[in-house]
Amino acid sequence: MPKTSFFPESFISQIKDSVNLVSVVSEVVALKKTGRNFQGLCPFHPEKTPSFMVNEEKQIFHCFGCGLGGNVFTFFMHYHHLTFPETVSELAERLRIPLPKASADRGSEAGPGNKEALRNLQALAADFYHQVLMKDKNGQKGREYLKFRKMNRKTAEEFFLGYSPEGWDRLGSFLTREKVPLPLLEQSGLIIKKDKGGHYDRFRNRLIFPIFDEQKRVIGLGGRSLGQETPKYLNSPESVIFNKGRVLYGLPQAAPVIRKLNQAVIVEGYFDLLTLHLQGFKQTVASLGTALGSFQIRKLKGMAEDLVLLFDGDPPGLQAALRSVSLFQQEGVSARIKVLPPDTDPDSYLLQMGPERFAAELEQAEPMMTFFFNQQIKEVKPQVLDQARMVERLVPHLKALNSEVERAYYAGLVSDKLKIPESVLWRSLKDSKSVRRKAGRDQQAIKEEPVPGLEWHMIEAIMRIPRAATILLNEDRGDFFESPEARIIYEAIQETFQQQGEVNPGLLLNQLEDQGLKNRVSALAIKGFVDLKDEEAFLFDLIKRIHLRQLQQQEKALYQEIRSKEKLGITEELKSLLVMKKELLQRRKEILVSSKG
Repeated sequence: MPKTSFFPESFISQIKDSVNLVSVVSEVVALKKTGRNFQGLCPFHPEKTPSFMVNEEKQIFHCFGCGLGGNVFTFFMHYHHLTFPETVSELAERLRIPLPKASADRGSEAGPGNKEALRNLQALAADFYHQVLMKDKNGQKGREYLKFRKMNRKTAEEFFLGYSPEGWDRLGSFLTREKVPLPLLEQSGLIIKKDKGGHYDRFRNRLIFPIFDEQKRVIGLGGRSLGQETPKYLNSPESVIFNKGRVLYGLPQAAPVIRKLNQAVIVEGYFDLLTLHLQGFKQTVASLGTALGSFQIRKLKGMAEDLVLLFDGDPPGLQAALRSVSLFQQEGVSARIKVLPPDTDPDSYLLQMGPERFAAELEQAEPMMTFFFNQQIKEVKPQVLDQARMVERLVPHLKALNSEVERAYYAGLVSDKLKIPESVLWRSLKDSKSVRRKAGRDQQAIKEEPVPGLEWHMIEAIMRIPRAATILLNEDRGDFFESPEARIIYEAIQETFQQQGEVNPGLLLNQLEDQGLKNRVSALAIKGFVDLKDEEAFLFDLIKRIHLRQLQQQEKALYQEIRSKEKLGITEELKSLLVMKKELLQRRKEILVSSKG
């Protein structure tokens, strides 16, 4: 168990036994059953061909592309960028399992850093604003604005919309009456400290959009100004629970439909999203006033194959569309792009066109690279120098395409548009330096090394064959291992076996602190044999090889002793040693004969 944990081992085991890794992974990765495993696109590195495997029986995962592997704790830690104690706390909260008192008390020492307290505070503020909008006379301005934007009460309820009334301390006074500690209030960003003392509300005279995480917990707020307040849109500040680059507005509401339709529509604004949902396009999510980041793209690629980006029909919208191309390429994700007509946004355009025509427009969204190459070539002048510069600019993007088929298609498109021979492009592609897609930090840090050798085959057998543990763990084989890494894993296996009476890979991983060792274990454990015959043959051959290795070690020690006795002229002991040598040679012969048989 990682030393960073201050939870009892029994509590960690309870959490692990109560959660299903397949269910947790399925929230963010589209998994398909393939034999004994589930398979999907890895959320930790760019890929188009699935190499990410999850085994439900063993409760482990492994990616054969980037090498990361582990159990539910490993997945949760890497995906959500949490520490081990934070991961245990998060999973316990999901499962409604109370934390052990000592651990809870220790966790509370974090004070302002207490994530649960911050989420509870954000939820309290969201509820306050929601009640003002829906019931309070001070919420009339917000209700009128929603009516103006053609929003109905059902949408306001579904997205828990609110209104922050005019005045400097409406929320602050309410939360003070609720006895919320001042340091927690300040850390939340809901109130702002004045230079000369006192506080004022961050959100005033704004329509409020609560921002939920994937567990449907409020982690922040967005506000749209209804007066002269600037900026027009304002979000909660970054905090330990809120990071704009890792959140998609509307994802909890959209996720089931995204998975059902295998499609996600991505817009930039709160009202764009609300209008699309209201008109039936419930597979829509929105970025929080910033361009999509790699984390958000990976999150969506795990949920749907068809990603459609909608951009406003103005120069900033076009530039945003072009900027998104490199990031999607970098993540190895295909998408389609629809830039709307000038002076329109998804909200107004949908209301103007109607749902049916808007759906047809979505279907006509261009493949991202088609859009990109067309836009790049659009303004090029017919002069040779301009065409040469354009080829130089486009070749890296052609080189970065994942498949030969795509490369050939877009090379033909560029050749046709620029009116230059396709052979010229192919020569440029061949001569250009290889473009290496930037890997995420996870991929660089966890790239796996091969795990060959008898010692690793022993560990592999114990991981994959239930009865192998009883056979191979019946004696202390610590001296058998020459690899320090293999010895560490073997000792952890022995400890797990002694405690549990079996070798459960998911539990074993809790005994290992080094992520590289976890990657090796998960890679070995997640493989499966084609049939029982292959399993038996593997185990039979392994046992023979182990016996031969042990004989070799005994023979080596015996030969050294024989040479020592010969030098000293001790004949009686030498005779006995020679008899032992003969017996070892006979045993070796028997093993080799049986192996051939």
